[in-house]
Amino acid sequence: MSRTADYTIQGFIYQFIITFHELLLSSDNDEIIVEGIIEDIDVSTPTGQKAVQCKYRESKQKFTLSTIYKPVLQMFCHYKNNLTANINYRLHAHFPNETVGSEKILTKTELDSILDSRAIDLQKYIAELSGFAGGDEFLKRFKVEFGASLSDTEKAVIVCLSNEGFTTEDATEIFYPNAIHAIAELSIQHDEQKRKIKKVNFLKELKKKKKTAISRWTKEPQDYTKFLKQRRRQIAEVLNNNARKRAVILDASYITDFERSIPLLLQDYVAKYNSKLRLNQCPVFSLVCTEDVLNSIWKSLDQKKLNLERGLVAGAFNSVRFLRDPLKVIKDGTIEFKLKLCNHENEFDSIVNDAGFDDVIIISDNDFPFENAISCNVEKLKTPEINEIKYLLSLTSTL
Repeated sequence: MSRTADYTIQGFIYQFIITFHELLLSSDNDEIIVEGIIEDIDVSTPTGQKAVQCKYRESKQKFTLSTIYKPVLQMFCHYKNNLTANINYRLHAHFPNETVGSEKILTKTELDSILDSRAIDLQKYIAELSGFAGGDEFLKRFKVEFGASLSDTEKAVIVCLSNEGFTTEDATEIFYPNAIHAIAELSIQHDEQKRKIKKVNFLKELKKKKKTAISRWTKEPQDYTKFLKQRRRQIAEVLNNNARKRAVILDASYITDFERSIPLLLQDYVAKYNSKLRLNQCPVFSLVCTEDVLNSIWKSLDQKKLNLERGLVAGAFNSVRFLRDPLKVIKDGTIEFKLKLCNHENEFDSIVNDAGFDDVIIISDNDFPFENAISCNVEKLKTPEINEIKYLLSLTSTL
């Protein structure tokens, strides 16, 4: 990943962390809108509104006025169009050369210099403000607040979580990453009502989720490896129960190098979790892929001498055949097949209700309709990297 892309992701993460921090510091009756009127965060209180934009620079870039031209103009335009709304505007920015907690109040001269900018991407804002004489009043409502770095802000948020009754360990390893993931998911909702949250309700829902969220938004914080270790421990409690019936959903559009990696993953999984003939249940692997890719994986498994049940009778999928148990000869240590393989789109729905699964492990960033129709334990792993998938499933001891 390029440095520019990396800093862009950090900017989003910083926004989500600041949103959560604002939520934790809010009163019970305050309402937070994720991705609000000016893009980032709106805080509605009984006395008015606060609109917050976030700007993050972890590199050695020094603060100069030109670095905040765009957010200032965006907020100024919003003020012009909402003169009676009683909104205060805050730009929350991190620059390494600025003292954390300090503030900058713009002068009229500085605002005029922003309006004189010739940058092409700013002209639509400048044109909208042409002739508007409300600059002095806007400046009374606007300030720049210099915040801490991403890592230091994370620490402050965890302290706030501890103050809400979470243990420091649980706050760090479970509830903090889950909160950032939840806010990231809220940020993409089109309906503004779905992006409105209050602290009491958000924390109530947060406490219900005891599984650590692993997603692109929790990869960026400093303790991502710790999050993986915690999630690995949670899943191990499920996987180490030999008698549970289990399905694993693998998404070709999500997992990196799918066709080459999956045969090795399945081979490792079976070796670890289906080697005890008397105890283990035969796992089902449901592949979200084309039939050609599935057949390629089937061929690779056959070359590895790994027998499987495909559920085909005269070329057609038969759910009864697919769900049958393999024949076992205990004294010889032999078994008819060690896994079952199906096409998720065409075949999984026909077996899911009768399979009696205890666990379904989903490795995808998609939500599937069957999730709302089953009552078993569902584990969702949102990482496309095969080494991380193997680590989370305890198929390897290192990342």
